[in-house]
Amino acid sequence: MSVFTEIMMRTPLANGEALAEFILKNMATIVLVVFTLVLWCFLDNFVKRVLRHLFRLAEERAKQSMRGKDETRRDMVIYRMATLRQLTTQLARAALGLAMCFALLASVGINIRPVLAGIGIAGLGISLAAQSLIKDVINGVLIVVEDQYNVNDWVRIGSYEGTVELFTLRLTRLRSLEGNLIMIPNSTIQDVINYTKDWSYSAIYVTIPYEADYPKAKEIMLALAEETVNSGDPQIYGPYSFSGITDYVSDGVKFRCLIKTAPGYQWKVGYKFREELRARYNAAGIKFAYPAVSNYIGSQPLRPAAAASAPQQGGGTEEKRG
Repeated sequence: MSVFTEIMMRTPLANGEALAEFILKNMATIVLVVFTLVLWCFLDNFVKRVLRHLFRLAEERAKQSMRGKDETRRDMVIYRMATLRQLTTQLARAALGLAMCFALLASVGINIRPVLAGIGIAGLGISLAAQSLIKDVINGVLIVVEDQYNVNDWVRIGSYEGTVELFTLRLTRLRSLEGNLIMIPNSTIQDVINYTKDWSYSAIYVTIPYEADYPKAKEIMLALAEETVNSGDPQIYGPYSFSGITDYVSDGVKFRCLIKTAPGYQWKVGYKFREELRARYNAAGIKFAYPAVSNYIGSQPLRPAAAASAPQQGGGTEEKRG
């Protein structure tokens, strides 16, 4: 008879003698249970420390091997390792917890074979009832394999946008620009926009009125783009791309310039470029377009009301015949 069965069948221990007798009789089992719990806590902490140390060594080797090369590529490798470290730590701790649970059951005298069989049946039932959970895990695996995004990437998932703060096989956790925490189940992720993957474009769109000097505005933008690309910033890639007039809108002429940058660096370049462009346009007397309403009056002179209401000659009467 196992200790668990004995505890269930025994009447409540009301006096100290019975409690002392029970402890002395099952001292070995109690010590084994306590030892198992302590070992579980130790191994759990040990696994986290070892994995953190191994991935830190891997990151240092990656930095040394990519020294002098593209810094952006090196950062992407580090972000990828951070994502894999989170997943590996979670899976290792889950496997350790399951193994220690079985060891704990065995230490109190419970046969784990029926338990394993019951877990198999329960797992089948759970898989049928919790299909969304399985979809979360499957889609999470695909996200990792396809390298859609990693921790610290700025992404847009559906209508949500933010930095990937945590990724698990079940959900993705984003931190928005306002600091809001967004949790998205992986099974609901269909469309992903990654703003920090490989490289990015800083797109500067400008609209000036139709009467403005477009050749001069174009010349100023090209000069500023040339200075930006040749500034020596390693995060800015050249050459730039000027698209010319892209559209005629209601308030003016629209054109744009594209500057290729490192992933995540496009916003900083865009902020600085727009500020400098505004200052140069103001100095040159070129204004940006803004919504305006114009009323035009035709050249046809207005007829007096009396003349407009009088019948016209020869109109509306039948010609008399002799």
